[in-house]
Amino acid sequence: MWGRTELGLLFLDMFFVPGHLRGKSYGTRLLALVEVEARRRGCSRAVVETSSFQAPRFYARHDYEEFGRVEFGIGGHARIFLRKHLE
Repeated sequence: MWGRTELGLLFLDMFFVPGHLRGKSYGTRLLALVEVEARRRGCSRAVVETSSFQAPRFYARHDYEEFGRVEFGIGGHARIFLRKHLE
């Protein structure tokens, strides 16, 4: 996982849990810790982008909402932009 905080925003640039560790709440717990740290740093929102075949449902389960989408034009996939209010 890596990202940055700036301008009052948490930018989650890469968030990945290896396949053999998925389904064990590691991703949920790590995301919660990152959001706590972002709040501590004064962030009021989080922003993440993912592909439609990756993790949009994971983020939706954690109250992230889609605010943009760019269709790839092949395979019916898209790049999805999500945000969450942290306050």
